Amino acid sequence: MDNQDFRLLNYLVANDSVQMAELLAHEHVSKRTMHKYIQNLNDDLEGIAEVRQKQQRFFLQVNDYQQLAQLQTSQLKQKLDFNDPDKRQAYIVNQLIQATSYVTLDALAESLSISKPTLTRDITSLRKKLSQYRAKIESMTNNGIRLVFTDEYHVLIVIEQFVYDYYPVATLPIKSRLAELRNTCNDLQLTSHIIAQIERKVVADYLAFSGGYQLTKHIPHFQPLWQHSEAVQELAATIEFVLNRSIAEAEMTYLLAPLTFQTNELLSEELVAKQVATNQQLFRTVAQTAALNVQFDFTHFYQQIKYHLLFLINRAIFQVSSTALLPENVANQYPVANDLAVLTIQTLEQTLSTPINPIEISYLTIYFEMELEENQSALKNTVAVAMVGAIGKNVTRFIEHRLNAIFEGSVTVTVFDDVTALKAQHQHFLLIFTNGPINYDDGVSSIVRISTVFRADELQSKLQVSLIEEAIKNQQCDFSYQTLAGQDGYLAATQKMIEQKITLGKLNQTFLKDWQLREQKSSCVFEGGVAIPHVIDHTNQHRILISVGVFDHEIEYQDRKVRLVFLIGIPAEVDQPLSRVLSEVYDFIFSIAKNQGVYHNLLNYDPNRPLIQITEGI
Repeated sequence: MDNQDFRLLNYLVANDSVQMAELLAHEHVSKRTMHKYIQNLNDDLEGIAEVRQKQQRFFLQVNDYQQLAQLQTSQLKQKLDFNDPDKRQAYIVNQLIQATSYVTLDALAESLSISKPTLTRDITSLRKKLSQYRAKIESMTNNGIRLVFTDEYHVLIVIEQFVYDYYPVATLPIKSRLAELRNTCNDLQLTSHIIAQIERKVVADYLAFSGGYQLTKHIPHFQPLWQHSEAVQELAATIEFVLNRSIAEAEMTYLLAPLTFQTNELLSEELVAKQVATNQQLFRTVAQTAALNVQFDFTHFYQQIKYHLLFLINRAIFQVSSTALLPENVANQYPVANDLAVLTIQTLEQTLSTPINPIEISYLTIYFEMELEENQSALKNTVAVAMVGAIGKNVTRFIEHRLNAIFEGSVTVTVFDDVTALKAQHQHFLLIFTNGPINYDDGVSSIVRISTVFRADELQSKLQVSLIEEAIKNQQCDFSYQTLAGQDGYLAATQKMIEQKITLGKLNQTFLKDWQLREQKSSCVFEGGVAIPHVIDHTNQHRILISVGVFDHEIEYQDRKVRLVFLIGIPAEVDQPLSRVLSEVYDFIFSIAKNQGVYHNLLNYDPNRPLIQITEGI
């Protein structure tokens, strides 16, 4: 099994089921190539599991869970041959660390049984990968290459990241003593994750020491948080037994660092509380840097995530990532929360001078979204609903009960005998239920049949459109619609949309630059043929800009189909009413992506009619 098969296997394990489009976007390959990948993986998994397809979705059916678990461990990676570039690069890194001087390219190529051009490509790739660890491959004519580190502790991290998964640990002299380490860790009731991380670091330290490296300096930004207890002393003594030598303080700090990656009984409450207070000062930088003021209580939020952030920072220092339990696109489902999560990670990366795995963004996005939704629940509008015609009290009461269930108890119902009585009052209703057609059009309300109350998705779509229509009427949203030329492609067409708004004074050049930077860092293209380029608008206009662009035909960008572009300009200052509207805007967009009827109506939108037209016939 090569690295490609491992990557596809892990993706399928992390997701219950996926569409072909998601697989193509994940691997950036053609459909034909993906089918080949799936076939290869099935060949490798014979008897253990099988990639199956049902209703146009692919999923992993597991037959032997124990074998699959073993397959996912690093043990089976050792069976890969040198046709796998990752294993070749692991070998190269280890040879350079163990060498006392330069290593010739001829010697490396011969030991790997590969050509010089292949070796050169591997070294070029390694140079890029190693740069984030402040490590550099230096060349000298007629001598070969060597590996140079700026910081001592990065030697061990590089061994962990590049070598450990492929190294035959069973051949090490310390192999039998590692069992004693696991026994001690189990006696201390440490989790399997912490035990695996400690063992990983002990092996990395052994390999580094055998190559002439020894950690003597403090690790930047890291603070030990464990107790000075007999239990910790016992663990430290066991590590010294495994390595068969005395360990200095800085080196032992590295080896015990996994104790700070997640909660456990060996942590000191006093030291943890002190570090949590220190981290809060860092988190205040996030609040001060946030370009978007969404009436967000960062102080309250920090109390909710302080331990998650503590462990995240410690994992980041040692380049250890959370388990990828969340799908990769989870952050894209919550754009505002994602922006705050990205800002937090960027602040941490700048402070720690280390890159952080994008997986952490997904977890932070969920935390931010939970806080935003909690705030929104207090700001939720009461949905004003009218019922017109001869509708019995029992039916009215039943409908009101259904609506409260759908809209979480925020519904007020007013009953009118006929449309004349409805027209005689001046209140606007987002939904008007009738038992037949009525002559009423205020440009905001959705006229719906009583039977619609049994179709929650349809009812929700109509309400969301009505909410945006009301926001447009109240000048909380600046809505526009235009067609786009498919031949321009996504980036050029979106840039034209922005430039047109700049010409009209609705956006500025800062918006364009910020959007271009955003596209370089992460994709704004979502599932369902929808793209949502969204950036902070610094024109000081107190409204949310929504510009809808429709391509004249479906195009592709980054292996995803695109037909609709929702350009969103978010004011830098967002008060509570506008914060609620912003949430409604994203709900509105995602409901369009899910509802084919509304989606197709928007493709044929008439700019001379109200937005409510897109709910007709759904």
